[in-house]
Amino acid sequence: MVLGVNVAWDNEPDARKFVEEYRIPYRVGRDTAGDIGRRYKVEGTPTSLLINKDGSLFGRADGAMTEAEFTNHIDALLKKK
Repeated sequence: MVLGVNVAWDNEPDARKFVEEYRIPYRVGRDTAGDIGRRYKVEGTPTSLLINKDGSLFGRADGAMTEAEFTNHIDALLKKK
């Protein structure tokens, strides 16, 4: 599953506009309390986190990624046993 999270310090209306403008094909929620950002030590955006089923961090990418980079990260996570 892919889930987007709008961090607490980002402007919510701008985030909604981004999701609509770029037709983001996955659900995007808001981390209003900053709990997710703190748990995974998110200090800037964009940050992409690959989370195992148990909630542990599998990998991360700080900054923008190309589609190929994103695909490679997802493939590595799916191949993990």
